[in-house]
Amino acid sequence: MSKVVIVYCHPNLKSFTSSVCQAVQKGLTESGCPFEVVDLYAENFDPVLIVNEEHRRRDLDSVSYTKGYREQITNAHTLIFVYPVWWGGFPALLKGFIDRVFVSGVTYSFSGKHRKAVFPNGLMKGKDAHFFYTLDSPLIVAMLDPGWFSNYFTVFKYCGFQQVRRYYLSRLKLTDEQQRTEWLAKVSANAKKIGQTMKK
Repeated sequence: MSKVVIVYCHPNLKSFTSSVCQAVQKGLTESGCPFEVVDLYAENFDPVLIVNEEHRRRDLDSVSYTKGYREQITNAHTLIFVYPVWWGGFPALLKGFIDRVFVSGVTYSFSGKHRKAVFPNGLMKGKDAHFFYTLDSPLIVAMLDPGWFSNYFTVFKYCGFQQVRRYYLSRLKLTDEQQRTEWLAKVSANAKKIGQTMKK
């Protein structure tokens, strides 16, 4: 069982985000921690969530198409997301992944709760989520990013993740080669620390 699952989302194999994903894998490999990569574009993941009379939200935890992804999330101790910030948030493909895979009965449950309950039982308790991403916004905007904090509270803390941490490089288009190289080294170092924690 892989202790870490990397969810990678970028269509360009030559992108800087691809280099970030490689740096994450390098760090985990150096730590000796087993991991798997879910490459949403390479796997041609279908992000479209259909809900109607035949496809009910209550049944999303038994959809055959997403079974493998649900099992990966359930079995992993830590999730690492690697992506670019587009329009202030996740790329549509990554958002669709969360819509279709982070479903009731898998990441959260209202079982045993009062019908008026607002907060569920977070089924991801004890698991960690780490985010490595780039964006073109200035540092102050990146720090106060409302899109990030929305997902932090309404998705990951809602589902019970223990540690939710982000690592980002702002003003990507204005960085030079040296700055990018230095950041990739930090990415690898942080990923190595994550992996070493998993081995304890």
